[in-house]
Amino acid sequence: MVVEEVNGAEYTQVLSIPTFIFNTSAFNVLNAGKVESVRFLVFKDSRVRMGLIGGVKKNGFYSPFSAPFGGFTMARQAVTVKQMEEAVEQLIFWCASKGLEQISLVPPPLVYDETNLSKLTNVLFRAGFTQRTIDLNYSFFLEHMNDSYVASLPKNARKNLKKALSNDLKLHQCGSMEEKELAYSIIKQNRSERGFPLRMTWEQVAETTELVPADFFLVIHENTFVASAVVFHIFEDIVQVIYWGDVPAYAELRPMNFISYELFRHYQARGMRIIDIGPSTENSQPNHGLCEFKESIGCDVNLKTTWTYQFS
Repeated sequence: MVVEEVNGAEYTQVLSIPTFIFNTSAFNVLNAGKVESVRFLVFKDSRVRMGLIGGVKKNGFYSPFSAPFGGFTMARQAVTVKQMEEAVEQLIFWCASKGLEQISLVPPPLVYDETNLSKLTNVLFRAGFTQRTIDLNYSFFLEHMNDSYVASLPKNARKNLKKALSNDLKLHQCGSMEEKELAYSIIKQNRSERGFPLRMTWEQVAETTELVPADFFLVIHENTFVASAVVFHIFEDIVQVIYWGDVPAYAELRPMNFISYELFRHYQARGMRIIDIGPSTENSQPNHGLCEFKESIGCDVNLKTTWTYQFS
C-alpha cells in the first residue's frame, strides 16, 4: 500500500463512487480558506482502496476541518481490515514526513456504514490513535414512519404531538432567499435565547447551499413564524438537519414536535432512507433535554467519535 497526494480534480476522478457531501473535493475546496492548505490523499496497492481529504493548520492534519464529520472514503464496499491497517500506517508516515505534529479524524456516525466504520475503529485504536470524544448522534429511519409510528411514541411525546397537531400549525417549504434567511434568523434567535453556539453565519449557509442541495422550512401559526429548519442533502438517501429550532415564546404550541413529524413525512414521501438529526452532545457532554427529545420522537442513537494521533 502506498499513499499518493493528488489534486482535487484527480481525487474526484479516482474516487468517483457516491459519498456523503462532506467528503467531496468540491465541498472541501469551498471551505479551503479555513486552513493553510487542503490535501487530497489516495491509498492504493494494485488499485485505489481508500481516499482522504484533510486540511493542514497549526502543524496538524484535520479531517474534517469544516464539517460535522469526514475521514476516509472507501473506494469499494469491501475494504479489508488489512487494507485499512496499511492505509492508516501510510497516513501516519505521510504526516510525519511533512513534519506534522497531530492527526485528527472524525469519521461519520456508525449509522452511515456500520461495517467499515467498526473495522476502522479497531484499526485506529491499534495504530495508536486516542479516542478524544465520544458523541451521541441521533437519526431517524424513515421506514418507521408508518401507521404505528404515533402509537410507538412514549406517552408524553404522543401528548405533545397531539397538542401540536391541534394548534393549526402549517409547514411551509421556503422558495425565495428572503424566506430562507428568515428561517435562519428564527434559528439564530432560538440559539441566542438559549445560549447555544451557532457556528455558521447566514452568509456561510447561503454560500454552502450553492453547492449542497438544501431545503428550508418555516412553521406558521396564525400568520406568525414560530419555528424553522435547515436540511442538507448529504448522501443519495440521507438528509441531515443542520439546524432547527422554535421561537421560545411559542414553545407551548409544541412546534418542534410538529416540525419533526412533518419532516419525517416529507422525506419519506421523497424516498429518503434516513434523517440524520445530529449530535446532542458537545465534546461528549450531553444536553439532556435534546437527548430526551430526540429519543422521544423515535430516533436511534449512534456513536460519533473523534480520534487523534500525537507525534512524540
